[in-house]
Amino acid sequence: MKICCQCGVSVVDGDTFCTHCGARRNEGASADSAGAQRFCTKCGVPLAGTQFCMRCGVPIGQPPAATVAPGAAADKSPRPVADADVALRASTGRSSFVTASAVATENISTQCSGNATIRLLQSSPRNDSSRRSATQVPWVVGGVAAILTVMLITGVWFVVHRARQRAAELEARFPLERNLSNAATNGRSGEIGEQQSTEDFKKNLSQMAAAANVLAQSGQNHGRNAATPAISSPSISPNSSNPGTAASNSESVAPHGWTLVDGKLVPAQPPQPPPPPKPVPMVPVAATGVQTHDWALEYERTVNGPEADLVVRTGDINNLGFGWKYYDWNTKQTKLLDPFSGQSTQPHPWPDIHHIPPNAPAGTDRIIVGSAVIPGAGDGYSGALGDCLEQQQLAKNGQIPSQISARCNEERALTAPTPVVLLVGALPSKIKEALFQIFVDDFQPMPMRSHFQVSLNGTRIPNFEYAINALDQSGPIGKLLTLKLLPEYWPLLRSGTVKLLIDDPITHVPDGYAVDFVRILVNPHAFKYQVSLTAKVTDADKHTPISGATVSAALASKVSDGNGECQFSGLPAGLVIATASAPGYDESSAQVDLPAGKTGEADIQLHRHQETTAALEQSIAQSGTVNVYGIHFDTGSSKLRADSMPTLQAVLGLIKTHPSSNWIIAGHTDNQGSDSLNIPLSKARAESVVSWLTTHGMQKAHLMPQGFGATRPVADNSTGAGRALNRRVEIAVTK
Repeated sequence: MKICCQCGVSVVDGDTFCTHCGARRNEGASADSAGAQRFCTKCGVPLAGTQFCMRCGVPIGQPPAATVAPGAAADKSPRPVADADVALRASTGRSSFVTASAVATENISTQCSGNATIRLLQSSPRNDSSRRSATQVPWVVGGVAAILTVMLITGVWFVVHRARQRAAELEARFPLERNLSNAATNGRSGEIGEQQSTEDFKKNLSQMAAAANVLAQSGQNHGRNAATPAISSPSISPNSSNPGTAASNSESVAPHGWTLVDGKLVPAQPPQPPPPPKPVPMVPVAATGVQTHDWALEYERTVNGPEADLVVRTGDINNLGFGWKYYDWNTKQTKLLDPFSGQSTQPHPWPDIHHIPPNAPAGTDRIIVGSAVIPGAGDGYSGALGDCLEQQQLAKNGQIPSQISARCNEERALTAPTPVVLLVGALPSKIKEALFQIFVDDFQPMPMRSHFQVSLNGTRIPNFEYAINALDQSGPIGKLLTLKLLPEYWPLLRSGTVKLLIDDPITHVPDGYAVDFVRILVNPHAFKYQVSLTAKVTDADKHTPISGATVSAALASKVSDGNGECQFSGLPAGLVIATASAPGYDESSAQVDLPAGKTGEADIQLHRHQETTAALEQSIAQSGTVNVYGIHFDTGSSKLRADSMPTLQAVLGLIKTHPSSNWIIAGHTDNQGSDSLNIPLSKARAESVVSWLTTHGMQKAHLMPQGFGATRPVADNSTGAGRALNRRVEIAVTK
């Protein structure tokens, strides 16, 4: 048998190097020699004190102390206690010297270069009857103890070996990260004051590749041995998130920004952002008549119910999440408010834009601020743009912290005007009436002088705008508003989906609002909660009654009598908006707050219609549009009449004031006659106006003629006064 001359381990003939300490066979020095040469057990490279082989990356452990026979001349000191002795002593609780006394030694010597004699202690059972009779231990017990001892020694060796292997991985990782940093630094021109040389760069790459090979080899070994226990490290985690990483290589690690693929170090792919959350599906549910169930629905669609042939709703009925309970100071009791009864909610806190209910349909249960709003002194809801106001003030000094800009962008996104989407579906075979009910909260266009545009599927609805812009809510409180959809706009419902958008894109006035829910009732039945109204229409300047004016409230339209009055009954409770219009006057509306069973009065004052350039400019600045009635044509003709010149000159002055803006010149008619006649006629009239403006210096590229016939009324065509208001030319700015 051949013996390693450095550590004393037996060496088989096929081994060139000692598999225990790495010494070359028959070339080692004496066991106590300080200059003993050590070699890698895998590739044979001489080892120079490193902790792992610089060629193949195998971790290098410290060789154990040589075990020398006490009688050898080369070592007179007592034999050290071997690891096996310590392990056995720990397991039996007995001294290693007692264990040694139970075995006999056989000295086997071999001569190595340097004439150092190494004696190995090879244990074998003794036939010592006196000791066997003294201990009274059967040989079977001794055999079992020997087997347990071997198993214990094997377990201790395995744990120590795995710990050393893991330590080598950590040692390899740190130079790898350092060399990656050095390589990156060497490639960035001008960022670091002192550049590395080409030789240093190549050296870093070489060392980096060697360390990467160590990590790859370790990962492959771990993958082959599924029973290898994992030794976790808080500073290293598997790169399992990187595409291309082997699934079986659970221990494979790499520096930040890199990954190991098939044993090679490659740049890691940037992490992909998580997919956006899926929107909550819009699933309308039919009402059951149970209030707690029905009001909690976020989408309702009820056919042939008690309220109408078709009811469609978006938004749960919960007062922006604040509920309907209120304290009645008269009775000193807590009561439950019914929003359809016309009662006003109690003042409640402002909705928190950062806590919008997660399932609230778009456009409901949140503060909304007009898209053109400039932050400043306004109502409480517009205060949601507090960081935008701070950004605006800091901009004057040219210094805007990035966190302020980020918060402002977030506030604008959370309060952006958003359409309320209603899933109408199939309509009844015959439509007689259609109305919208909106539970509005904190609209203040009257005192704030803001102006909201209201559209359905992108089409502005003038009578809706008249009603919304007549509101004056504070508190904040909520109220039910009922609006009639004129028959000419019913085709918008046939699309199956209706998008209601309320926005102020013109005035910049900081006026915010909120909507709790929106309902569409097609062919409504008698209202459960009803009110009555007396409306009176007067000239705002002369304070005299205006007879023949058209007054509309909810579903009804009436004509004022000689006293300028008209009566309404059976109106739905809540905010009743009465709108009056008359030829030669600008339309106007009045808001009346009526709980169920009450009768109210609406005093509506109309101002004379002015078509000077200043008057047109004022209307454009407020709403973006202006209706012109002073442009006249012969019946069935598109030829301009001579009495149109004053109004045409006013329109010319308006457009000259905004030379870079684009304008729509739209012709409108009443509902007398067919669409096949009215639509081409209205467009031809609009083209006549455009032609006149271009001959007076305006650029045709900025003017777009359109014709809508009777499809875009501003008043009810069922009355003569309404038809007169619908025959008009509308000027609208688009930029």
